[in-house]
Amino acid sequence: MTRSILSGLLGLLSVVAMASLPSACESGGVGDPCLPEDEYDPQFAGFKVTEENIESRSFQCQTRICLVNHFQGRVSCPLGQEAPPTCNPQQPGTCEDCRPSGTYAPDCDPTRDDRGVGQCLSGMCDPGGAFCRCSGPQDCPSADWTCGENGVCTLHICHDNITGCQDPTKSAAENAGKACCVPGTTDPVASPVCGQCAADSDRNAEQAVYCSCRCGVAEGEDPDPNFNFCTCPQGFECAEIRPNVGLGDPNITGKYCIKEGSVFEKEQDCGQVQGRYNSEQCEGTP
Repeated sequence: MTRSILSGLLGLLSVVAMASLPSACESGGVGDPCLPEDEYDPQFAGFKVTEENIESRSFQCQTRICLVNHFQGRVSCPLGQEAPPTCNPQQPGTCEDCRPSGTYAPDCDPTRDDRGVGQCLSGMCDPGGAFCRCSGPQDCPSADWTCGENGVCTLHICHDNITGCQDPTKSAAENAGKACCVPGTTDPVASPVCGQCAADSDRNAEQAVYCSCRCGVAEGEDPDPNFNFCTCPQGFECAEIRPNVGLGDPNITGKYCIKEGSVFEKEQDCGQVQGRYNSEQCEGTP
């Protein structure tokens, strides 16, 4: 009887121990689509194909890793866009439908000896909100921004000619002429956005942005027996995404599971870009 009770307790402890292991590096869900948090920022102009981004706290992924593996533009806006015209609500007549698109209010610390004024170009740190108040347009990022009565710099976008938002599940023909919008809203993105790379380049959203997991340390690093590395599922390979150059969190450097055959080569061609193309900002060909 005693042996039976002891066996039951050991079994229970084993279940608890297994439940307490970190789930961030389990391989379940690898390859599931994810939408990077940066795309909820109306000022975000999109990712660059020459860079990678590892979102390590993504609640969209079972692995908690949303990987952007050398991708261009926005996942939510396949064709990209030209920057929509700005407007000034303090000057009626600039456009019929003038809406706010973003705010700028840097943090400051009102508990400092100087009450935070030294942290603000305007010399005004809001004691209640702990942000730098603007006193006029000179305290805002550019002339397109206005300083509101609440002391917050705001960028406004003219919606007059915006006929809808692009949808990544729609065809290029269906998205043509539509704006890049903040996901889940009809608020247009204020920045110009490059169109995505060609589908056969391995750099479009389907091939380069998805849930992943860390499968190994960076090249040249000693093995880390304390990290719960994952094993890549079928159809994926373990490849170095971020070398350890001594900057940032070392626990997100190294190798990740990526789709087979999608390793980024520095000379790789982005291919023909459907949508907005600008040779100074976008890779590929128009």
